[in-house]
Amino acid sequence: MLALVGLWTLSACALEQRMAVDVIDAPLREKGEEVRSSEAPRGELRLGPYEVSSIVQRNTREGEALLSDVQPRPSTFFHLDFDLTQAQAGAVDGGSAESPSPSAASKPWHASCVAERRVAQNVDFAAAADEGHDEVALVCTLVDPKASRWSLRAEGDVGRGLSGEVRRAEPGTLAFSVEVLARRRFFGAVGRELPFPVVQLREERTATAAMLLDTPERAWFGPELGPERRSLALAVMVALRLLPLGETAFLR
Repeated sequence: MLALVGLWTLSACALEQRMAVDVIDAPLREKGEEVRSSEAPRGELRLGPYEVSSIVQRNTREGEALLSDVQPRPSTFFHLDFDLTQAQAGAVDGGSAESPSPSAASKPWHASCVAERRVAQNVDFAAAADEGHDEVALVCTLVDPKASRWSLRAEGDVGRGLSGEVRRAEPGTLAFSVEVLARRRFFGAVGRELPFPVVQLREERTATAAMLLDTPERAWFGPELGPERRSLALAVMVALRLLPLGETAFLR
């Protein structure tokens, strides 16, 4: 019986992942390089040669409003900090890599984020429809190993998805457009919520990076992304992974 339950759980997980992967642009899935999460110390995340550490998460009921339209509904503010390090040695092969070590690692990226999540306008209707429509806005500051600063801003709701952008602080040039996908259309029918969100980054109209915002994490990088742009893309996507964009993403 336990074996059957375990098999059913694995099958359900595989189906959910396939539903989420299918919303990623096909050229990125087919031509991009995929990396997958691997075993990491408690409180850390490892994707291929990248290691996410020093993760600090907390939430409060009070904070400066981030959502563009102020409404008298309860909000929770989520604070997130983490470091992202890439090993200088170790090749990615089929989603696996040599484990980074302190002596082989470069200086880390550092991310600091704040997100506001506000209760949906009609929470009873959303619950009856088995959908989440809490509104979310977030702001992140990303600092690379050379101390250059980047900003991530996005806004939307957890049931319909978010949109935003990543810009270099100076001179303010656009690095990526950000879309957090939460729904999928089946055969032209009404959109249906995904089991968990997916983030996709675009340069102009081309999808150049994507990541499943759930465990086990999987990410894709387009062949046109160099090492620095890839690290920036992953820092952005990890921030979205660790913030509360799904029903159970935060502190999971």
